[in-house]
This record gives sequence, structure tokens and C-alpha cells, in this order.
Amino acid sequence: MSAAGVDHRLLLYEDPAAFVGEATAFLREGLRAGDRILAAATTEKHGWLRDELGGDAGAIDFMDADALYARHGPMFRDLMEYIRRHGTRGHGRVRIIAEQSLARRSPADRQAYLRYEAAANAAYRAYDVAVLCPYDGARLPDDVLEDALRTHPEVVVDGRATPNERFEDPRTFVRTSAPGRAPERASPAYVLDGPDSLVGARTLVRAQVAAAGFVGRAADDLVLAVTEIATNALVHGDAPRQLWSYLDDGRLVFQVRDAGAALPDPLTGYLPPDPDRLDGRGLWLAHQLCDIVEVGGDATRTDVLLHVRLPVAV
Repeated sequence: MSAAGVDHRLLLYEDPAAFVGEATAFLREGLRAGDRILAAATTEKHGWLRDELGGDAGAIDFMDADALYARHGPMFRDLMEYIRRHGTRGHGRVRIIAEQSLARRSPADRQAYLRYEAAANAAYRAYDVAVLCPYDGARLPDDVLEDALRTHPEVVVDGRATPNERFEDPRTFVRTSAPGRAPERASPAYVLDGPDSLVGARTLVRAQVAAAGFVGRAADDLVLAVTEIATNALVHGDAPRQLWSYLDDGRLVFQVRDAGAALPDPLTGYLPPDPDRLDGRGLWLAHQLCDIVEVGGDATRTDVLLHVRLPVAV
């Protein structure tokens, strides 16, 4: 077991042959052990694995990465549900290959995904699970590969999982990768100064969401997510509390800032909320309803940024 207490391996590969060789070795190890196995990858890579595994491929659950990774929060929720069903300690072991087409994602999307890679190290501890995360070293930029090393306690080298000295504490990684920022190209700040101001905030958000082209359930989800974060600022933060919205690189962004100290646990919102507690649910909900959630700050402020890709015109 790694220093992080979980079997969470990074595979850096340069060509299809390297991917297939290491991935099928990982899968065959699980088949011999009787593990429940999930391969979440692109359709093309599913084909490579099926060809190599032959009849053994029928024992593997294949999941399309493009559908699974469309939004990070639901992706992590669905993977953890799979692990909970099949990998409870003493009742079974789960083995997962998890790779999305990161090279096609925006820098902000990639950074958000890597924060989930870090959070996974905390989530996996309660389960009997081994996860292999392939990263395409020939196509991904150096900063992504560096952060992949910071978020995986083990690296696969010549077919063996070895301790990764570059691994960083998950909470440190999440806290430093989303430090917060001043609002950019912002509309005038809307002041959140009490419970009554939430009514005005909802009206403002709904108008801005509609102007950006969101309708129906997508619009309702955004209004709900922003309202939850605004409520958190009123309940847990200090004045002044402010809300902005602006467009940034094809996304609609809502930013809530208060003068309270940053979250004591930066993993709040990544892991499913404790059913015995009432706090932490607003951020978790925002992760389910938005494409990217950034939480940053310091001793004098907390920033929460909710990003949603603009609707595609038809």
C-alpha cells in the first residue's frame, strides 16, 4: 500500500502499445484475483483492450469516458457509487482504469479534474479498490503531467507500481490549485446583506442565466447552485458578502466572495456529505450542477467560483 494508504496509480505512456501493455497487465491481474473491474476510457481504447483481452473482455464493465466525464462532479459521484457497491472491505475488491480525453479539455477543465484526482485519495481509503489512471505523455502539456505526479501516490514503471516521491497531500494540492482571484470583466457587485437579499440574488441570477441562453432544467440548476453558495456566504461568511457574474472563455461564471477565512477543509464539496451532518451540502450540490467549482481564499476572504459552459447554438 502506498504512503497515501490507497492503491491509486499513475501510468504515463507515450504510444498506444505502451498503454495497451500496461493496461491489460493491470486488468489481467484483476481477472486472476476475481476483482470487479471497470474500464472507463474512449471507445477507441475499449477496442484496443478488447482485442488484447479476447474472451476475457466479457468479464469487464466498459464505460464510455466521453459520457462519464462530461461533468466532473457527477463523474466522481458515479465512480464512488460503483466502488461502494462492489468494493466494500471484506466483501469484494474493485479495479478501475480511468482515463478521459484530457487533451481535448480546456486548461480550466483539466485543473478541475486534477483536483478530483487529489480528492480521490481521501475517498478511496474506505474501500478495497485499485485505480490506474493513464495519462498520454505525448499529447498532454507538461503542467498537466506535473500535476498528475502530484496527485498519485504511485507510478507504474515497467509494469510495477512504485512509490511516487512527488505525491502531495490532497488537501494541500486542492487548496493551492484554486487560490481564488479578483472578479474579471465583472458586472457591478450585488451585495448579500441578509436573508432578504437572496430574493434579489435569485432574480438577478435567473435574468443573467436566461441572457446567456440557458433554459429549462439547466437554468433552474444554475439558479439553485448560486443560491446555495450565496446562502453559505450569509450563514458561514463575514461581511462584506458580494456576488458577481461574467463571461470567461466560453463560460458563464458566478463568483461569491465573503470576508471570512477560507474553508478549514478544502475537500468540502468533493466528497459526498456526511448524512449525519447538515453542512457541506451546498458545495457538493454545486459540484453536481456546474462544470467547474473553484474554492479559494486566505485568512481574510473566501471565493467560490461556479463555471458553466455556455449552451451550444443550434
